[in-house]
Formats: sequence, C-alpha cells, structure tokens
Amino acid sequence: MLVDIASPAAPRPTEPAGHDLPASLRVEARLNLSVGLEAGRLRITDRHEAGAFRFRMPRRTPDAIEALMVNVAGGLAGGDWLSLAARAGEGASLVIGSAAAERIYRSGGDTTRMSIALVVEPGARLAWVPAETVIHRGARLTREFSLSIAPDARLLAGEMVQLGRVASGERFTAGTWRDRWRVRIGDRLVLAEEFHLEGGQAQAVGNPGGLAGHAFLCTLLLAMPDAGERLPALRAAFTREPGVHAGATSHSGLVFARALSSDDVALRRAFLAALRVAAGADLPLSRLLLLQETSNRGLS
Repeated sequence: MLVDIASPAAPRPTEPAGHDLPASLRVEARLNLSVGLEAGRLRITDRHEAGAFRFRMPRRTPDAIEALMVNVAGGLAGGDWLSLAARAGEGASLVIGSAAAERIYRSGGDTTRMSIALVVEPGARLAWVPAETVIHRGARLTREFSLSIAPDARLLAGEMVQLGRVASGERFTAGTWRDRWRVRIGDRLVLAEEFHLEGGQAQAVGNPGGLAGHAFLCTLLLAMPDAGERLPALRAAFTREPGVHAGATSHSGLVFARALSSDDVALRRAFLAALRVAAGADLPLSRLLLLQETSNRGLS
C-alpha cells in the first residue's frame, strides 16, 4: 500500500486538490508471460516484470506452467496502473492465479486502471483465475479485458469481486467501477460487454435491476469447441448453494456466467464448483485455488 506522508491540510502544490499520490509514487506495473513448446518440452518463452508486480512460479508439472501474481505494494490506489499480457503458444498450457486478494483502495479523485490481455493459440490451454478483487468504498476502478482464443483452443477465465469491506460494515456507497470485456474466438467477436457501476447512487447497488443489494459477485467464461455442452452442469453448480443467484448462457463456443450473493462463503463454494465443472479434464487449475475449497474464511 502506498501512503502519502504529506499533511492532508497542506497538499503538495504540484498536486491538484482531489487527486492522489504524485506520479513518482504511483504503481505502474507491467507483467508479460508467454509459454510454448520447444522440442516437445513446455517452456517459458518470454517473461517480463516491471513495477510492483511479480510472478512466482510454483513447481512445474509436465502438463502446465503455473504462475502466481504477487503485488509487493500490498494493493492498488488511485492513479495506479497494471498491465498483464499472457500468451499460451501452440499446444502449450498455462495457469495464472494470484497469491492473495487484490485490494483497490479509496481514491482521492484518480482512477486505478488495469488491462488484462490473454492470447490462446491453436491447441493451447489457458486458465486465468485470480483471487478476489476487493473494491473499497470510494475506489475508482477501470479494467479492460481482451481475450483472443483460437477456435480449437481452450480458455477458462473467472474471478470474484467484493464491493466494500463487508465484514467491517463497509458498503460501496461511493466510488466507480467500470469493466470492459472483449472476447474473440478466431476472427469473430463473440462477446462485448460494458459494465459501469456508480456506487454513490444507492439504487445502482440496491435496485433489483442492478445488484439487488448483493455485495459479492463472480464472472466465469469458458471458451472451447464444446463449451455449450457444459452449460446445464454449470447452471446446476452455481445454484446448488442457497442465496446464490446466477445466470449463464452459451454462444459460438463461449459460455458466459455471472452470479451474485450476499454470502461470500456460499458464492465462493458455488464459484469453485462451477470452475471444476468448466475445467473438467480439459483445463488445469491453480493448486492454490483448489485449496480454497477447504476454506470458508471471508474477507474483512
């Protein structure tokens, strides 16, 4: 976490009122990771880390390379920026997770920005399932997701989001959250979604047409030639837990699902069950993620 040691009553003259830390103290991080097959062996073909984020690589298996993202700054604040680009080369397998939940702290006016670009080449497999993102009250977050998948490749992407530090009684009554999703299979755009939530408008969170008062939500995408065949089982996995409200649809080799709940433990159980159904025997999952199946601890 970055802390401005200047007195709140006397902001630095170079910083306009209502803004966060100066550019010199902000997190600007870039992560690039590519894996591929060389002489029949799975290898890292490109790895680049800049800024406060790092990859940690648990012991590899013959079937997949696993990478965990670690934020040594302890969270992201207004004005911070993260870019992640990952590629699974032809016939290769890559699993990306994170070591801990990512916290987006309250902003003084600047926006936290994240850009996620995933490429899955022919015959490759990629799973991107980080830990939760916790969006604090007053945070300003904009994220862009760009997913490009070969028609015969397999991709599983998913995450949970928590609005406010619910266990501490905090609600997302102020702030902004914007997500932009673009998913292409081959040359075809199969999903384009724009999500915009203004937390300062109580009806956006509490209205039945919005989040219906739920502070926890998750998103899951599965892209593979026979993804639609897993749709009934995915729907059943999401609705097995009481208090979880979910919807899922299938189109052009892509399954898109989203679920809401006021109970983080119930949603996490449903999410992990759905991930197992989606992955099946075709996609690897992070070992750290699978350990969560035995943990019911919420976030403060």
